[in-house]
Amino acid sequence: MDDSIFKYCEDHTSQPSAEINDIYRSIALHTAMPHISSTPYQGQLLRLLSLMVRPRLAVEVGSFAGFGAVHIAQGIPEDGCLHIVEANEEYEPLITEHLQQAHVAHKVQLHIGQGADVIPQLPDGIGLAFVDADKLNYERYYDLLLPKMAPGGLLIFDNMLWYGRVMEAAETDLRCDRSTRIIQALNSRITADPRVDNILLPLRDGLMICRVREDGEKC
Repeated sequence: MDDSIFKYCEDHTSQPSAEINDIYRSIALHTAMPHISSTPYQGQLLRLLSLMVRPRLAVEVGSFAGFGAVHIAQGIPEDGCLHIVEANEEYEPLITEHLQQAHVAHKVQLHIGQGADVIPQLPDGIGLAFVDADKLNYERYYDLLLPKMAPGGLLIFDNMLWYGRVMEAAETDLRCDRSTRIIQALNSRITADPRVDNILLPLRDGLMICRVREDGEKC
């Protein structure tokens, strides 16, 4: 997308609050890789999706500094809960600080551990799940989360274009590493899965949004 068109889209999107801007600046100041965080534009999409679904149970796998989690939590009812699963314990203080700064900490439970270990312990009936964690386990996270999703729930995966590498053929391009092949395979699996409707958006590094079909619902 042309930069000027994207800037126009940003300018005509609900603007982040002062608290959100402060959190985004904090990530730039206090992390070594701020570029891997969700952006305010992507955060607004997550917030809108959460506000539309109003999930009483939500999950984020891979939180980094909690920027995406803050937006998801804003759409969760007061009696709901967002379960954050983060493998790196070093991010725990920053995640906690940002959740408190956004006034959503009371709706969040933070789990420090591997997604493959924590997800099976979470309750069923997930209304929204956002995955932005280790790419080598993306297919495993899909297999673990999908049976736990509520009918009509949204299962979202980030980085599904993987810097454009998904376009490369495994047998001809040296850039087609294991992570690329896993993301290619998951994109194909999701598109062919009769249990979900999906759309792959060319937003940032590719956002795959899946809606879990109701019983008996057909395309």
